[in-house]
Amino acid sequence: MILLVLLAVLAGGAWMFRGMIPGPWQDRVVTEVSEAAAASAERKLERLREEGDTVRLSGAEFTSYIRFRMAERFSTGDLELPNVAFAGETVKVNGRLPRDRIPERDLRRLGPAADFIADTANVSVDGKMRMLAPGRAALKVESVKFEILPIPREHFLAVLDRVGGMDEPGLERDEVAFQLPPGVAAARVENGMLVLAPGTRR
Repeated sequence: MILLVLLAVLAGGAWMFRGMIPGPWQDRVVTEVSEAAAASAERKLERLREEGDTVRLSGAEFTSYIRFRMAERFSTGDLELPNVAFAGETVKVNGRLPRDRIPERDLRRLGPAADFIADTANVSVDGKMRMLAPGRAALKVESVKFEILPIPREHFLAVLDRVGGMDEPGLERDEVAFQLPPGVAAARVENGMLVLAPGTRR
């Protein structure tokens, strides 16, 4: 399913949150997706783990980390060139999905609009992040678009109903839970940046 692929990107990417964000001081904000941005994300994650700093990642750093450090997760996947951005407190995930990988039943749901879907279609998901418990967070899906067509809430909720782990206590129907990486106790999106906080050091 289209939404399922996007949510996998978010959940898998969020699981790898470890490679992002600077310390309490202001690091230079990386704005372009590149190998250098991926390396910057790795350094920040290492600093979080080794020095206990709270760090911040830009969307470009996080996207670079996904593309250059997690490429094997997408090499056989349906979503091409995933891009993650943070706007205010919102997580925005965009990608391109080849039409021939979209189940026919999903295309039929679009009605006549399906005839205008290109060979590779743009898909986007917007949502908010919240903590469920130390080391565990959830993405609350607010909207889904296929090309420029909004997917009705009831349609994407039906997909979320089939996502594993949805019976977690305190999890709402429009949320997907995911585990933060070792050493990261909390994550939030703030002022267009991904903020990762370390756990208690012993």
